[in-house]
Amino acid sequence: MQEDRLTEGSLDLRRRQLLAGAAGAALMPWVPSAQAAGYELEGVELAETVMAHGQKLVLNGAGVRKRGYYKADVTALYLPEKRTTAEPIYRLNGVRRIQLNILREFTSSTISRIFIADFKQAATPDEFKRLISVVGQIGAVYANVKRVVKGDVVNLDWVPGTGWMAFHNNRPLQIEGEPISAINNELAYQIYLRMYIGEAAPEELRNALLGLTKLPRTGEA
Repeated sequence: MQEDRLTEGSLDLRRRQLLAGAAGAALMPWVPSAQAAGYELEGVELAETVMAHGQKLVLNGAGVRKRGYYKADVTALYLPEKRTTAEPIYRLNGVRRIQLNILREFTSSTISRIFIADFKQAATPDEFKRLISVVGQIGAVYANVKRVVKGDVVNLDWVPGTGWMAFHNNRPLQIEGEPISAINNELAYQIYLRMYIGEAAPEELRNALLGLTKLPRTGEA
C-alpha cells in the first residue's frame, strides 16, 4: 500500500511538472524555425516549398534576371524534387513552376518584345516556325497585362494533362477578356524553360536556378 501511495504521488508530481511546462511554453513568444523562414534575395522572400495545382513543390534555386544594367526580376524555379542539371528537369513528371518576382516596371509591349526575342533565341529555327501560332497566343496574353510593377508576382506553370498556365498576382492571364485555362503545348514550355536553364541562358542565372549557388536564409546578414 505504501508503494502504491508513493507511485501515485510520483505520478501526480510528474503531471504537475508537465502542466507547468506547458503553461510556461504558452507564455513564450512563438519563434519561426529556419525552415519556415525560407530565403530572401533582393528583398524578395522565397518560400522553401509551395503548393501548386494540388502538388507540393520545392525551391530548386533562384537568381536575379538582368536586362542590360537593370535588375528585372528575381526568378525562382519550383519542382517536385530538386535537380542540379537541366536535362532531368525537362523530363520531370509533375507540376513545374517558373516564378518571376518583378523588381521594376515593364509595359506590355516591352514584355512581349523581350519574350519573343528570348524564346526565339532558345528555340531552333524549325521549332520557332512550328510554334509561331503559340508564340502569337502568348504575345496576346502579355498584351492584355498592360504592365507589371515592382512587387508583382508572375507564375508560369506546366500542369501535366492540362498545359501551360500563367498567373499575374494569382489572377489567370487572359486574351481579350476571356480566361485562358492553358496552352497545351509541352514543347513551348520546354523552350520556355531553356530561356532560364538552357545553354543560351545567362550562366549566373542558370547556375542559380539549378541550385548551384547558395541562397541566403531570411534574416541572414
